[in-house]
Amino acid sequence: MSGLRHPLTIASLILAVVGFGLSAYLTYVHYNIDALVCSTGGCELVQTSEYSEMFGIPIAIFGMIMFTVIIAGTIIREVLPEYGDLISTGILMILLTAVIYWAYLTWLELNVIHAVCQWCVATSIATLLLLAVEAFRWYRNYKELGTT
Repeated sequence: MSGLRHPLTIASLILAVVGFGLSAYLTYVHYNIDALVCSTGGCELVQTSEYSEMFGIPIAIFGMIMFTVIIAGTIIREVLPEYGDLISTGILMILLTAVIYWAYLTWLELNVIHAVCQWCVATSIATLLLLAVEAFRWYRNYKELGTT
């Protein structure tokens, strides 16, 4: 089973689209804090903290870019399978970097800001799940290379 109907491809695309949607929402509320919906009570503190931006750009915009690259990479990997291994490795490196950075942001939420944003946590979970799917895919492909 290959192509855009492969279960791992579908899972990656769904998780990346969910991550993009969450990042888009966080970008929107960064500029329109009154639109923020939060059940934890800490979202506004997190969204208005000095850590919500890097180089004057909302962190959520970097998330949108990352998820866009992953969506494009996932589609290109299926359309041009000769670049599949390279693209899979690139996606995996992007996700590993993102998970490390989100771990740092979560640490900041818990230890510096003393507030938790449910939308940030949801984005982190989507990223972790996406990393798991892509790591499994990468490992499976790597294992298949060794048997041929």
